[in-house]
Amino acid sequence: MGKFLSVCDIPVLRPLTLPERRPNLVFITDIFDGSFTQQEPIPDEAIAAALAVLKHGRSHHYNEAEGEMAETVMLELEFSAQMGARYCLAMASVGHALATALRAVGVKPGDKVLINAFTLAPVPGAIASVGAVPVFVGVTDGLVIDLEDLAAKAGQANV
Repeated sequence: MGKFLSVCDIPVLRPLTLPERRPNLVFITDIFDGSFTQQEPIPDEAIAAALAVLKHGRSHHYNEAEGEMAETVMLELEFSAQMGARYCLAMASVGHALATALRAVGVKPGDKVLINAFTLAPVPGAIASVGAVPVFVGVTDGLVIDLEDLAAKAGQANV
C-alpha cells in the first residue's frame, strides 16, 4: 500500500492522554491486489460494535458523560499510540481529513497543490474546498507518479 496523508499531528482542542507507546508497531507492506470499488463484507463483530455505539448515543467528544470516554476518543488514543503521534483527530471522511490537513499546513486560497492525477474525487475536492487549485501530475502505465511530469510541474505549485 502507498503512503497516506495523516492528520495525527494536528492538535485537538484538548491534549489527549496517550496509553503507553507500543514497541511492536505494525507497518503494512503488502501490495494491495483487491478491488477499490468492491469492498470486503463488514464482519458481524464490527457491525455489532457500530450498533452498540449508535444505541449508546455517545459517538463523539462533545456528548460524553462525566467519567466516560467516547468511542471516538478511544479510537483516537489507540490510533495515535499505534502511529507514535502525540495527537490524533478522527474525521468523518477522507475529504474532511485532507481539507483539515491542508488548512493546518497553511494552504491558502489560490495556492497550487500537486496531486496524483490517478485519484478519487475527494482529493481534488478537498483542495478546492480550501480555495486552492489542484495541479494534476500524471502517472505511468504502472500507476505510479510520472517523475518527468512531476519535475515539469513542480515549479507550478506552492505546495
